[in-house]
Amino acid sequence: MLDEKRMERNKKWLEEKRARLQEDLGHMETAGEQVERPGLGTHMADQGSEVFEQAKSLAVRQQLQRTLELINRALDKMANGTYGVCERCQEGIDPARLKAQPHATLCMSCQVRLEQGSSSR
Repeated sequence: MLDEKRMERNKKWLEEKRARLQEDLGHMETAGEQVERPGLGTHMADQGSEVFEQAKSLAVRQQLQRTLELINRALDKMANGTYGVCERCQEGIDPARLKAQPHATLCMSCQVRLEQGSSSR
């Protein structure tokens, strides 16, 4: 398990990252409100570029939201004393993994199995 010092550093990192993600998402929503929808008065090539940019923006927003969900889950786990425990096998997650990725929910073994399972589909 993690020592108190590492736990505090991870908590601080998670809280700072959460604040940045929330700010980024807020900016994206504000910018999204200002974007016009492709219309009849626009050249087809311009429409294609606009649609591509909107799709890219949506993908980035979804990734930011997913990361924010993982960070919130990690902070909840810290609050209830289950931080650093793999959600699949219930074993401890290696402190080196949590240092690299403080919002990790799976140990490396379970993460590899999950990725191998999803890549074989």
